[in-house]
Amino acid sequence: MNAIATYQPTPGHKPSPDLSALLDAVRSNVPVTRHDLTPQRVAEARALAAGSVQPATPEVIAAWLKKLALLVVNGPDAGRARGQAEAMVEICGELPAAVWCPETRKAWCQRGDNGKFWPAPAELYAHLLPYAERIKRDAMAAHRVVTLAEHAAKPRATISAEERAAVAAQMAAWRKQMGHPEPRRDAPQPVQPQPGVSERLAEYRRQLAAEPEAGVWLSPLIAKLEAQVGRNVPKEPRGLAESVSKALHR
Repeated sequence: MNAIATYQPTPGHKPSPDLSALLDAVRSNVPVTRHDLTPQRVAEARALAAGSVQPATPEVIAAWLKKLALLVVNGPDAGRARGQAEAMVEICGELPAAVWCPETRKAWCQRGDNGKFWPAPAELYAHLLPYAERIKRDAMAAHRVVTLAEHAAKPRATISAEERAAVAAQMAAWRKQMGHPEPRRDAPQPVQPQPGVSERLAEYRRQLAAEPEAGVWLSPLIAKLEAQVGRNVPKEPRGLAESVSKALHR
């Protein structure tokens, strides 16, 4: 451990309060808008997702242990320091590098009477594990933030002219295979003649004569059409009718 007495480990990356609020929202499945994905937040989330879960090097762990040895009453001496460091690396080496920070060292010393003694490897692992799990949760949420930002930055997919032409060619081949005629865009569509009121009335009367039981629904239609025909019959002017009547009775 004396060989790395001057080594200073890099402090663990801890998300800013601004990013922490966004990470909490993502973990809670709160909808995130483009306005929430600012460049500063995305850049910090990218750095957090990329580096916070990487394990620490043995030098970082040994430097952390060297400082802890000064805070407890039974820290290892120079003869035992190397063996103690190797044991800690073997048990705790897979934890993220961010757990080896002043916060976790201070938290060990604040454990009451137990905090004044040198930890066994299992004790130190149990002490650091909650910090490691929190770091991993933050890293997963940060990765989701980065993914959301990348999706938001992608332009919306549009159909190109080549894709439209390919679909049109497939439809033409299908129509040919099924024997359907090719549509002509310039040919006007024929207008189907609509039957007049008199024709419809005659058809309904024919159906009623052939099927008397259909009178339940045909009779109202016939009555309606008859009334419509009656309204359409032109009326003779009253003045002309009176003149003709007077002329006949003279």
